[in-house]
Amino acid sequence: MGQITTWDEFPTVEYIPGVFRQTVSGEKAMMTRIVYRGGVVIPEHFHEAEQIMLVERGRLWAKVGDEESEVGPGSLLIIASNYVHAFRQLGEEDVVFYECFAPIRLEYLIGFKGPDPSLAMMKKALAEK
Repeated sequence: MGQITTWDEFPTVEYIPGVFRQTVSGEKAMMTRIVYRGGVVIPEHFHEAEQIMLVERGRLWAKVGDEESEVGPGSLLIIASNYVHAFRQLGEEDVVFYECFAPIRLEYLIGFKGPDPSLAMMKKALAEK
């Protein structure tokens, strides 16, 4: 893979049911392409990495801290480190968005053998509901 590439070169991983992720990373920043399919609900969670999200297609309910809103194509979400946030797919259309993280999230790298802390938090939150 060269420095100029396309998403076609990166594998798609279904990391929880209905959530498909592609990841590209440099040394200090990471970008993902995410697709929500089939009524995805991501419960409240947080992580160390700062996150900036750009919605390309579809509609989401988003909660970032105390702020809640319906978001769609062109919406930007800026999520500070360790800030609680949650998402819910609205409608039948797939939701496609891009995220940038800094620092990188090692658990998102293909081949990383450690636990995915965000996944553990989501499972715990789902079990409590």
